[in-house]
Amino acid sequence: MKSHIFYLVAIIALPFFLPQCSEAPNWDNEPHNSTPPGAVSNTIVKNISGGAVIFFTLPPEKDTDLLGVKALYSYHEGGEILEAYSSASTDSIQLVGFPDTKERKVKLIAFNKSRVESAPVEVTIHPDTPPVEAIRNSLEMRETFSGVFLKWENPSRAEIGISLYVEDSLGFMNLDYTHFTRESGQYSFRGYKDEERKFRIIIKDRWNNTSTPLDTLLTPVFEEDVVARDISGRSTWIRYGYDNGPNTTEWRGDYRSEYSTSYGFFNMFQDGTTAGSYFHPGLWVTFYLDLYTGRTEDANIEPKPMHLTIDMTRETLLSRCKVYFRNDGTGFNPNDPYHLSVYATNQTPKQPEDFDDKLESLAYWTTWPQVNGTGAWMDDWTHIGEFFFIPPSGNTSYQQWTTEDREWSRAGVDMDFFEEYNTTPFRYLRIVCHESLEGSQLVHFVRWDMFGAVVK
Repeated sequence: MKSHIFYLVAIIALPFFLPQCSEAPNWDNEPHNSTPPGAVSNTIVKNISGGAVIFFTLPPEKDTDLLGVKALYSYHEGGEILEAYSSASTDSIQLVGFPDTKERKVKLIAFNKSRVESAPVEVTIHPDTPPVEAIRNSLEMRETFSGVFLKWENPSRAEIGISLYVEDSLGFMNLDYTHFTRESGQYSFRGYKDEERKFRIIIKDRWNNTSTPLDTLLTPVFEEDVVARDISGRSTWIRYGYDNGPNTTEWRGDYRSEYSTSYGFFNMFQDGTTAGSYFHPGLWVTFYLDLYTGRTEDANIEPKPMHLTIDMTRETLLSRCKVYFRNDGTGFNPNDPYHLSVYATNQTPKQPEDFDDKLESLAYWTTWPQVNGTGAWMDDWTHIGEFFFIPPSGNTSYQQWTTEDREWSRAGVDMDFFEEYNTTPFRYLRIVCHESLEGSQLVHFVRWDMFGAVVK
């Protein structure tokens, strides 16, 4: 089954693929004025990507009931005549959505509150390269784990859909998925075996303009479940500093414990997604700062962020993870993750004996101001992922989540690790837990599927 990635960007809904148009206000109750206003003058055209901005001088001040100016234009020769409006307080009109750079004629007409129009003034525009073509020309496309990796530039922040088509056994190109965005960025389409095949990318905008197709023959990189498991299928990854010898989590600002053995760390990489099957790193009071520093003045202070350090027990290439939320009727829990950072290293992490005391260790391992935290550990590790869990609706408050948002969370959310580190082997992971859905330091880890390739 194909899997798709949701980024720190909100998904844009299909209704943006509608023609641009606007309507003049209704002034039926105004006294009728049958005298046409003067025409606009001193027109200047600034051509932009897929359109133009037309500047003009409004009619003389004697036209006191001037309502605005409208532009009459068409996207295609002989096509539907469209109208765009500007008010009497504006000296320009912007037209966008043109599919090519051909010359167009635009008529500018001033009108008053009685809808009496001036004589038209005709101007010529030459739209620059449409955004879909400009973005297509910037595309980088290459194979990645289990699929295709794309990177593009979108400096105009045009609302676009990037569609992947894949050749089937009969030679037909079939639509796989469309990623919507208005940003420059990158995206990975996944779910394919490591076999050569033809992929096609087409970019579409809100006016149904499409780019020139980009066709490429690629062989996706082999991808597998990289979690080490015993013969029963249970994860053998280690919660570093907790499962392997003396508990040193306090020295690193990590979660100190777990709620119970039933809610242990092993649950994080198992198949369960119900209320009774997840890693619960302890009660809220477990994380008060005094329990790390031993100082009474730090009681009731909740340090943020918290951390979780993992030993994967073997060198591993990481491509992505799939993070699940609570599947107990609501589709989420307030302690499910909202913002996480992921770091990795192939070097053994610093030990307590590398520091003079616990406060010096905490200053290295955290950014907590109460311990003069420097976050110096981040200079020794590699930042491989930044995850914001924002649902399709874009609602950052879980109280406003829709039914679609809840289904999104139950199905699991794909998160890519930074592509430039996909071929770098790592053994240790450190998850920085900035906040949960309700903004707290406590994050529950329901289920994480981890993908890439095992090195050794």
